Amino acid sequence: MTPDLQPDVPIIEVLLYGFLNPATIAVAFMMGRKADERSKVVIAGFVGAIAGSVLLYFATLFRVWDTPTLGRAAAGAFVVSFIAGMIYAAAGYALRR
Repeated sequence: MTPDLQPDVPIIEVLLYGFLNPATIAVAFMMGRKADERSKVVIAGFVGAIAGSVLLYFATLFRVWDTPTLGRAAAGAFVVSFIAGMIYAAAGYALRR
């Protein structure tokens, strides 16, 4: 038995909102630059994902872009933002040195 995908939430849209969210990029990268240990990159990625989720929440609330359909896939967008946030935080940590 496989789970059914919701037909009105394109998976590519969830991936793009997760990876290209400007709040996730900015917060995770800046926190990655401030991290003094490599293990704090995960925390920076998590905080970046929270910031990205807050931005998407307000974009959905005020019906900016086409985000109202994305509100049904908030958990997926958070997971993708967390993975992307860790990548951006690692880049910030690497560029700090």
